[in-house]
Parts: sequence; structure tokens; C-alpha cells
Amino acid sequence: MTEQTPLPGSKEINGKIVVIGAGPCGLFAAYILAQNGYRPLLIERGKAIEQREQDFLLLQKEGLMNPESNACFGEGGAGAFSDGKLTARNKAPHTAHVMSIFIAHGATPSIAYYAKPHLGTDYIRRIIVSMRNEIIKRGGEVIFEARLENLIQKEGKLQGIVYTKKGNRIRVDSNACILAIGHSARDTFAMLQEQGIILQPKPFAMGVRVEHLRKHIDQWQYGKFAKVLGAAEYTLKAQVQDRGVYSFCMCPGGEVICSATESGYTAVNGMSWHDRSQPYSNGAIVVSVGVNDMPSGSLGGIALQKQLERAAYMMADGYGAPAQTYLDFIEGRRGKKLPENSYKPYTVSANLSACLPEFIRRGIIGAAKHFEGAIPGFVRQGLMIGVETRTSSPVRILRNQEFSSNIIGLYPGGEGAGYAGGIMSAAIDGIKLANQLISTFKLPNR
Repeated sequence: MTEQTPLPGSKEINGKIVVIGAGPCGLFAAYILAQNGYRPLLIERGKAIEQREQDFLLLQKEGLMNPESNACFGEGGAGAFSDGKLTARNKAPHTAHVMSIFIAHGATPSIAYYAKPHLGTDYIRRIIVSMRNEIIKRGGEVIFEARLENLIQKEGKLQGIVYTKKGNRIRVDSNACILAIGHSARDTFAMLQEQGIILQPKPFAMGVRVEHLRKHIDQWQYGKFAKVLGAAEYTLKAQVQDRGVYSFCMCPGGEVICSATESGYTAVNGMSWHDRSQPYSNGAIVVSVGVNDMPSGSLGGIALQKQLERAAYMMADGYGAPAQTYLDFIEGRRGKKLPENSYKPYTVSANLSACLPEFIRRGIIGAAKHFEGAIPGFVRQGLMIGVETRTSSPVRILRNQEFSSNIIGLYPGGEGAGYAGGIMSAAIDGIKLANQLISTFKLPNR
């Protein structure tokens, strides 16, 4: 499908249009800009997906985490190490366009009509390489291992950006920068705050991953049809003392992975391959976190995340993960022996209550009866692996109707800026930002 884009605007581009971050938002923004002749510069703090995969495997095999190349940082963003669900909470007009781009770059055409389409981490990785090559083919530039360090501004207007690569500081003149930094760029959020960018704390959710044998989830959900219907999904919701407790990012036939990005802090997430054929299925069970639950300040949610992640790291003595059966969690017991599970590099038996604030502990325990009633065996056979803290950004970067922050020319977007939740909505936001820039700025001179 070809979507009509706006006519070019009348404002001159000073320098280059810059896109910060090669996750779904930044990648799609750069792609649309390149398609329309704007030759963007896309910079990403992490590595290209080929090298990023090797760093991730090193973490799983040897417990060595690279703070600049991991399950969150690098080409494709956090979505490249996920189940790759292609669902959005709203019926945005760009949905079909996103699907058509995915299909053009290697996704199966069925994603356009399946009720619950997904790519799987393997398909995502191939697709983003193809999209990167198309951006370059159309005159764009892509630079990896390039971390945003500073914004250059004058009288409330963006003049350029500074990034570092291999220890060198490089200035790029720009009066138009899309900021798609993802939900885990904590150092960048701090820099933006110092630069006077208006940030707000945002509600999100935290909890644990719960893993089961896939065959049990399939049987509980599909009964006698389990063998022919494939890996089963589930959605669980409960209300406990006016708090939402729910399943999040369920990964059928997948694995629980380490999503840490900072030395000395551990977090987990879920990931599936396209065929969803692994022997385990997992989903996060999370509790809503309000602004009043956080320490004060715009970055209070990040401080709360780090509190949980530090506790998990200390319990596991590294980038392993503390784990406990759901029943032992309810009873407050530390189990003697853990069942086999998918998490690498290792799990350790622990009391996860010691990682979690009391309101999260109460929420997970309070929802247990409801979850067990919805899926008999869910609690009795569930293994908790902790902690799940990166469900969405705990920060919102304010923007106006023209998508600009309080610094004119800086356009925050995607999940990190608080305007998306997942691959699909982030990609849609990237298209919106690209269209805004196209309608504002002239085509660059050849």
C-alpha cells in the first residue's frame, strides 16, 4: 500500500534532519523521510543488529552485559528482542501503511489480515536490516555506536546536536531532530532534563515474568485441539484494591530474557521466535504504578525501577535472575529447588517479595485466585522470574500539536517519549513525526 504523504513545507533545513534512535519509531521516521527525498541522518547508540546479536548471546552464555549493546539498546530497539506483536490499542490511520512496509521487507503477507499478527524476533531482525539498507539506498545515513550527548540550542530553538563515537565528540548542525530514544535511555533523560526539556513522570507498571511449560498453557487454553492450534496465548486482568493487575507482553513458545542496560541492575522481559516452538511460554504479571507511588521529580519512575533492579541483581549476584514458584511467593517461602526454565545465564532461588514494593506484592498475590480461576494451573504450576520493570516509559517528554517539545525543532516520539506502547504504535508515531517534518520543511538541496 502506498500512503499519501504531505506536500513539502516551506521552512529551510539548516544542516540535516537528524533522527535519534533506531527502534521502531526512529526507524520508520527515517524510512519515510528517506522515501520522500529528505536524506536523514539516523544515529543509534547501540550496534547494528548483526553485532548486537553477538553481544546478547555473550550475556546469555557468560553473563557479560554490554551497557551499550543489549536487549534494549541497538538497531531495532527493544522490539528486536521480543515476540514482535503487531497490535495497537487504537485504529490509527497509518496501521495499514506500517503493515505494508513490513511485508515489503520480508514479513509474511498474513500479518495484514490476522487478528493477532506477530513477527517474532527472527523476522524482525531481518526486516530492520532491509529497512536500513533502503534508507541508505535513498540517500540517508545510518551511524551506529553513536550516543547523543548534548543539544545545541539558542533562544529556545534547536541549532544542532552533539554525539560521541569511539570517544570523539561530533557536532551536527540541525534545526529538525526526531528524538526516539526508547524507554530505557536513562542517561539521556537526565541530560534532557538538564537541558531544560520539559519532562513529566508517567504511570506505568511493574512486576514479574511468570513461565509455564508451553504444553500446559496450550492444553489449558485449547483442550483437545491443542496439538493442531499451535502455541496458545492468554490475557489476564484483575482489580486488587483499585489497582490494575494484568498480564503483559505474553510470549507463547518463547523464553524469558535479561533486559538489563546498566551495570549492577537486572531486569527481565520475554521473547519469542516466529514459529513460537520453544518448550516454554511466559507472560509478565504486572501491577499498575501511579505517579504517587514514585519518588518525587520527573525521573521518579526511573528511580523506582532502579530500586527493584538493583535488588534483583544483588539477589542473583549478577545478571542471573531471582526466581520463585507462584505458590511459594504467595506463602512467603523460598523454594529449595527451582524447576527447569528458559532464562539464561542462570536463575537462583529467592524470595521475590524482597525485590518488590508492598503494593506490587499485594497486587500479584491478590490476583492469584482470579488468575487460577481463569486458567486452572496458572498459579499452581507457574514459575516467577524477576523483575519486570520496563513495560513502558516512566517518563513523558511533552510536545505540542506540531509534535515539537518546548525547544523548537526537537520532536520527541515513540515509546521513550511516552506516546507509544509497543512496536506498532511506535512505528505509527514515527510516521506521524516524519509527515510533520515533511509538511514543515523544504526538500534539501541536491
